[in-house]
Amino acid sequence: MIPIVAFFNNKGGGGRTTLVYHIAWKLADLGGQVLAADLDPQSNLTSRFLDEDELQEIWPDPPAPPKTIFGDLLPLINGTRDIADVSARPITSNLNLVPGDIALSSFEF
Repeated sequence: MIPIVAFFNNKGGGGRTTLVYHIAWKLADLGGQVLAADLDPQSNLTSRFLDEDELQEIWPDPPAPPKTIFGDLLPLINGTRDIADVSARPITSNLNLVPGDIALSSFEF
């Protein structure tokens, strides 16, 4: 069985992003296969992992769909099909990131 570690706290300022960033790197350094998913609309975890050029690539100007978790949800949102394949970006050979997107804030109510 593959262990899964999840961090969730709906209150801001709890240190989740920093904690996830460092634990993801440490688990990858120890040889684990790591997938960090940034589901926070502020996308700070994504900004920690990617440089400016990479951020521009995943958050293109419209009408191109973003290469983010929100972009993966667009077919479902638009009613055209189910969720797209997850846009995981390799950071290292055993550390991957599902990039966040500010458009996720449209799901908050």
